[in-house]
Amino acid sequence: MRLQERVAIITGAASGIGLATARRFAHEGAAVVVADIDQTGGFACAEEISAAGGNAIFVETDVSEERDLRRMVGAAVETYGGLDILHNNAFWNAPGAAQDISEADWQATLAVTLTAVWQGSKLAIPHLLESQYGVILNTASVHSIVGLAGSAAYQAAKGGVLSLTRAMSLELAPKVRVVAILPGAIETPATKQVPAAAHAEFVSQVPLARMGQAEEVASVAAFLASDEASYITGAGIVVDGGYTTR
Repeated sequence: MRLQERVAIITGAASGIGLATARRFAHEGAAVVVADIDQTGGFACAEEISAAGGNAIFVETDVSEERDLRRMVGAAVETYGGLDILHNNAFWNAPGAAQDISEADWQATLAVTLTAVWQGSKLAIPHLLESQYGVILNTASVHSIVGLAGSAAYQAAKGGVLSLTRAMSLELAPKVRVVAILPGAIETPATKQVPAAAHAEFVSQVPLARMGQAEEVASVAAFLASDEASYITGAGIVVDGGYTTR
């Protein structure tokens, strides 16, 4: 198993990519801290992993609150004795063009999607430096590198996640690797709320002619967190069915 005896925190792990990644990390042998604001989904994820013979705890976490992030990291260290992997995956998106979005929605999007990546990493870094296998994975987006009209705050936040990944990879090398994952159109509870016409239009631009599955992103995350990716840091790994090749 790729992640045997590793301890991993995954934020936004109650659903979507985070849930699939928590399952995959546990399958690969990691002890998983399921961190999410969603109590029901978070407990269900941890219980599912435990019932399957894995090791997981749920920590209710609002990643926009520093005290919650501190408690999240503390729970990992207190429960499992250390920390090897932090997967900053939680996000929030308040749609709106730059000229229309309210300041409150702008600030909320950046707080969850970007600031929490920095703050969670800052709290985890002392423990990751003590690990022989320290890795930070940041869920960015294809919209870190291509335009998305009508979601100015999300676009800014995800662009920041990729840039922050590069900066931290230099600051923490050679002891801790930092990598961004850039998903494209992935079938999750969030994307299922997109109107059918917009959904079809987006898929029509994907060379593989379909939406990706959360499990496909989780497979990439498991690889990047493992020793098999030991020479990868500072990179943005695109998982988009070819969307950004156009």
